[in-house]
Amino acid sequence: MIRYKLFATGAALAMFAATSVQAQVVVTAMRADRSATNAYFGSGGPAAIGVTRRADYFVTPLFVSSDSRDPDLRNQELFAMLADTIQRAGAEGITLVAGQYTLSPVTEANMRELTVMGGNRPDTSRVQIYARIPLGSDSARVRDTSARIARFVAAIPAQGRSFIDLGTTALAIDDPEQYRGDVVRHIAEESTRYAGMFGSGYGVEIRGLESDLYWQQASETEVFLYIEHSFTIAPR
Repeated sequence: MIRYKLFATGAALAMFAATSVQAQVVVTAMRADRSATNAYFGSGGPAAIGVTRRADYFVTPLFVSSDSRDPDLRNQELFAMLADTIQRAGAEGITLVAGQYTLSPVTEANMRELTVMGGNRPDTSRVQIYARIPLGSDSARVRDTSARIARFVAAIPAQGRSFIDLGTTALAIDDPEQYRGDVVRHIAEESTRYAGMFGSGYGVEIRGLESDLYWQQASETEVFLYIEHSFTIAPR
């Protein structure tokens, strides 16, 4: 009996919110399987089986902040600049979204529902959102997108002591669960191929296909989706 196990090292973290059928999730180069430290490779074992596909969007974190000394004034300035950012985004072909894993549109009507956090300096408050741009042509580049977002942010006037910092541009995909069937198909094909190496008298048993779907950034414009699973090869 030959047993193969493909797994993510470390403990998988729960998602920020349950992924609905139409959910949109952010993917970063550092996040494997929904946590910031995991990599989906066994210790010296084979690489994971999954599906690599083009992402749907570039997303750049925007940290809208104010460092005025008075807390009420900080919030007033912060949300005034955020409102201005929202008003200008549509004309630039940019959508503003927010969320830790699943992303939802940010509007003037719901912007005050965002969590106000402390900033990198004392007496600083900030909220985090994302500037989202669809991946258009095959020549789409992170560098060009980051420059476009930087120009957009630079044109937004400060309100008092408010300002916007930029994070690292990452990727986002729509409804990752729609790719579960493709991932399972790849697992079935690959595990069957392994079994075939031992002759026609061997079969394969796969476990874990009901597990959560995971994702990580595979390249500048692609994401890798997979399911933690194991399979056993044994005589029929």
